[in-house]
Amino acid sequence: RFTVDAIAGLAFGTEVNSLAGGDDPIHQHLDIIFAGTYRRLMSPLPYWRWFKLPSDRQLARSVGALQAAVAAFISQARARLLADPALRAAPRNLLEAMLVAADQPGSGVNENDVAGNVSTMLFAGEDTTANTLAWLIYLLHQNPAALAAARDEVQRLAPDLGTLVPAQLDHLVFLEACANEAMRLKPVAPFLGLYSLRDSVVADVAVPAGTMLWCVMRHDSLDAQRFPDPLGFQPQRWLEGAEQPADKRAAMPFGAGPRMCPGRYLALLEIKLALVMLLGSFEIDSVGTPAGAEPQEQMSFTMNPEALLMRLRPR
Repeated sequence: RFTVDAIAGLAFGTEVNSLAGGDDPIHQHLDIIFAGTYRRLMSPLPYWRWFKLPSDRQLARSVGALQAAVAAFISQARARLLADPALRAAPRNLLEAMLVAADQPGSGVNENDVAGNVSTMLFAGEDTTANTLAWLIYLLHQNPAALAAARDEVQRLAPDLGTLVPAQLDHLVFLEACANEAMRLKPVAPFLGLYSLRDSVVADVAVPAGTMLWCVMRHDSLDAQRFPDPLGFQPQRWLEGAEQPADKRAAMPFGAGPRMCPGRYLALLEIKLALVMLLGSFEIDSVGTPAGAEPQEQMSFTMNPEALLMRLRPR
């Protein structure tokens, strides 16, 4: 719910709950779409082209609901632009800026392109950030010294959530180091499937056009030669001047180069906001699975922990 609300508010200028009477169906439908998409990606046969199971019909309903919500986002943004022409010179969010650009003569951008970008923001910015937060909170609770250091940083630099400004978040360097360490250990995209469009050579390996590549993103990030104590949660390795600094080219959860994740800074902003609220207002009594065992990794388009339960106490 938090990540969907943050994306909708910051990128689209819309409150999700206002679209559906407060029951936030976008979050529910996204969960169904993610699970259904992953199931189809892993299916040996595209059976849904010939017959549909109940889960396929539910997937179709969720896709339709998401398309309707995206259309509502766009409609509301166009209404704001129409009511206040000054917004065309100074759009207040990403969606307004996209619509202004699309309306320029010869832009080559149509309504479907705008809708596709809105959907991409929801898909890319919801599940990934939410599951990273889940892993991070679990790992912090498992490492009391890191949790205490993160809480101390929040209390010193961002003590009042009501008056918080973005500049304060920039100074939460240990909190960001904790996020980087969690993404090294538990990347929500632990593998990446690629398709070679042309003949290439990568690290002296010939990759002919049309080759399918399966990139294992956690191989080097758990390599003891690059990260001493590779399975340990050590955020300090990401701090400037660290005695054993992290190899930032070996752990790249957001990718690199021209296709680096465009939502990188928004994701880190959401993570910091959530932890400022959590660590500044509550004590974390417990985080774990119902059985008390270490949470198992589960794949559903992104890699998430099995159901975690968290018990909090107001500070």
